[in-house]
Amino acid sequence: MFKKITAVLLGMCVTSMTLTGVSAADFSDGMTEAAVEEDTFTDGSEGIETESITAMVNDMAAHAQEKGQEYQELKVQKNIAAERRVSAERAKKIAAMVEESNRKVEQKRVAERKALVNFALQFEGNPYVYGGTSLTKGADCSGFVMSVFKEFGYELPRVASAQFNVSRKKELSEIEVGDLVFYGGGISHVALYIGDGKIIHASTSASGIKISDYDYETPVGVGTYLK
Repeated sequence: MFKKITAVLLGMCVTSMTLTGVSAADFSDGMTEAAVEEDTFTDGSEGIETESITAMVNDMAAHAQEKGQEYQELKVQKNIAAERRVSAERAKKIAAMVEESNRKVEQKRVAERKALVNFALQFEGNPYVYGGTSLTKGADCSGFVMSVFKEFGYELPRVASAQFNVSRKKELSEIEVGDLVFYGGGISHVALYIGDGKIIHASTSASGIKISDYDYETPVGVGTYLK
């Protein structure tokens, strides 16, 4: 009779532990320690230890609660780890998107500079005309630069000194394709840097618009109107 009661009570404890998310295997050692020896219970009424049954059930319930708490804590830890993995992946994707966006911006910036220089190069050999601004019929140094930049939507001052004053100044070591190189103590000449240590400029009436080394004379400044 009491063996049946014990079995029912054990079933109730196992059911309770299942509801908390803990399997019976999680506390099998506790069950072994709390198992009831057959000698303790008999089919008769003599020697029945109801207090032992109550203590056993209480121990099993406490063990189940402990395992349930451990399970919940483990579940929380797993959820936190999963959220961290998701956050890390999201941050990685965002970083890749930002890097790609920056790469495209840089490509566009460099492409604009190269396009301006390529446009200017087609006028190599055309005449130098003092005070002129025509890319085909003749221009002086500042007129040449002003007219090239105008084709790309930039409004530059007319003379070299003013072009230098308005430009964004740069160190010679930072020079890029499309920057302007200025010469003369009072800024009397300007040229367009085309890369590889070369410039294109409306030089003199004898040589016209030509390509030279950027240091054919000592530069006194570098300025830019481009990004």
